[in-house]
Amino acid sequence: MLTLAALPWTAALRAPGAPAFHTARGDLDFRSLDRAAAGTAARLQRRGVEGGHRVAVCCGNGLAFPALYYGALRRGAVVVLLPTSAPVADMARTLRRLRVRLVAADAEHAARARAAIRAAGTGAGLLVLDDSGAPATRRGELSLGALVDHPSSAPQPVPPDTPAVVINTSGTTGTPRGALHSHAGLLLNARAVAGEMLHLSERDVQLGALPLPHSFGMSAVMNASVLAGAAVALLPRFDAAEALQAIDRHRVTVLQAVPTMYSRLAAAAARPPATLRLGVVSGAPLPATLATQVHQRLCDTVVERYGMTEVSPLTMRLVPAGGGEPGDVGRPLWGVGVRVVGGEATGELEATAPSMFLGYAADRRATAEVLVDGFFRTGDLGRIDGDGRVVLTGRLKDLIIRGGYNVAAREVEHVLEGHPGVAEVAVVGLPDADLGEEVAAALVLRRGAGGAVPGELRARCVELLAGYKRPRRWFVLEQLPRTASGKVRKPELRELLLQSDPVLAER
Repeated sequence: MLTLAALPWTAALRAPGAPAFHTARGDLDFRSLDRAAAGTAARLQRRGVEGGHRVAVCCGNGLAFPALYYGALRRGAVVVLLPTSAPVADMARTLRRLRVRLVAADAEHAARARAAIRAAGTGAGLLVLDDSGAPATRRGELSLGALVDHPSSAPQPVPPDTPAVVINTSGTTGTPRGALHSHAGLLLNARAVAGEMLHLSERDVQLGALPLPHSFGMSAVMNASVLAGAAVALLPRFDAAEALQAIDRHRVTVLQAVPTMYSRLAAAAARPPATLRLGVVSGAPLPATLATQVHQRLCDTVVERYGMTEVSPLTMRLVPAGGGEPGDVGRPLWGVGVRVVGGEATGELEATAPSMFLGYAADRRATAEVLVDGFFRTGDLGRIDGDGRVVLTGRLKDLIIRGGYNVAAREVEHVLEGHPGVAEVAVVGLPDADLGEEVAAALVLRRGAGGAVPGELRARCVELLAGYKRPRRWFVLEQLPRTASGKVRKPELRELLLQSDPVLAER
């Protein structure tokens, strides 16, 4: 069976000179990508890395990431993705917990990788790849130019269920865990995205603005593109103006992003990009007002996908200009099963899919808690309508218990998102001596929105929500704390609100 390690090799056989990645520093074609992966594998072999060893990749969105990622897989190693935004202490814990043999980093993040290795105290090695185009200048450092001269041969086959990649979960409700995926699971993930969802071909170019060390960027953008022979225009970091320039310069056809990125792109776009045929949103729901703006200012066809780091993608839907029904995430993709448990019509959603993860690395207890008879407990509350559509109604752990009444934060957020002055919103429960928890709303206002917005929203809630569901504490923030995949970090938000003064408060 084809493995993840073989993706660059097969792409090079089909179209060796076709561009695989565009960057501001230059392009990399599929032949060069394949040779760079082979060269990396050879260097890892000389460093003592054997099949099954864990190699952490600490890179930003540059050419070093695919070279090191596919090279480590080609050597038979298990790739551990280290988000570059993670604190050094968190990186060190990951290196210790997963017994990482070697850390492969780009030049920009080499210092952080060294610090994490020192803090971990495990003696892990370090391999640095400079993708700037300049020759290596430090001992132990590799240059991309030297790697692309390495000869290539067919990667060795491995069983489909062989472990391939460990991806940190988003950590929206607590400490992130390492989801361990197999070669087959991630290939089927990429195939579902490239084929069923995006209809990618060698004529397409995806924008690579999502972080590659995360599931959405790694699988839906990078793996899916290499599988289909499409190119990726990489951005080292997201900036709306730079992203729109890159879309025009590289004739990007497919944009995958989280809602916050879409909000900034829609605000910055003077006209819809001429080449963009499809926009895909994931990571968080797309509010109705933002859906309308995306249709008007970016592209006509918008797809919302639903999934999580452990198993993805699960469902998809075409998003109408008005956003559609709140919580609607569409129908399951091929091979995906979704069921409701713990309730008659609405309850916790459990899912099974060909792309299911193997479990949490080094955490059997956590794995046993979420895998039941081949189904993954998503932690999402929802229902399945008569036509097969999956509708989310909240999070199992995101219920606010106010005076004995259960309040689904997502239901309240849907009401608040409908106001034109609201750019972002999150609802959480804050401690209350009398009621146990009180409903609190954190708002990010659109530019030019007046100070009357919280009062207008309070009146809206009186009209649309039961009394016990209405927020009694209102906060206005510059931004919401989010993960790299766009999800709100609610534990961090609660702590922030506890240290802030509300703009409105009532009993």
